Amino acid sequence: MNKKASGFTLITAIFLLSVVAVLSVYMINARVVQQTTLVYSLQGARAMQAARAGIEWGIYQVFPPSPQLPSCLTTNPTFEATGAALDKFTIELDCTLSTHTEGTTLITTYQLTSTATTGVYGTLDYVYRSLEASVSEQPP
Repeated sequence: MNKKASGFTLITAIFLLSVVAVLSVYMINARVVQQTTLVYSLQGARAMQAARAGIEWGIYQVFPPSPQLPSCLTTNPTFEATGAALDKFTIELDCTLSTHTEGTTLITTYQLTSTATTGVYGTLDYVYRSLEASVSEQPP
């Protein structure tokens, strides 16, 4: 064996080990980022559905199925969502009433705003979604 070439394989092996280590670290970081993004996306979708549930509950409260007159909520209710999918979401509902006349018809419009939140503001686990809906009714 030639003494001049005896250290070449050691340098090549160290270089290859370094490249493999750097690639491994990169792949692990990419996986962690991908998993975190997926979790945040799922939390955002859950928050959107919680806000939607708040809107639907508000419409049900404004237009009850019984023969009561429609009315806006007297207080802005805040409640915790239950069930596995929306667990730990706080939903706040706001209702604003307005009326206007078109020709001789009085039209009442209810502006509903539903806000769903979870986590503590300023932390990574905080999620906030808000939806608005306008529903109108006119007397027959």
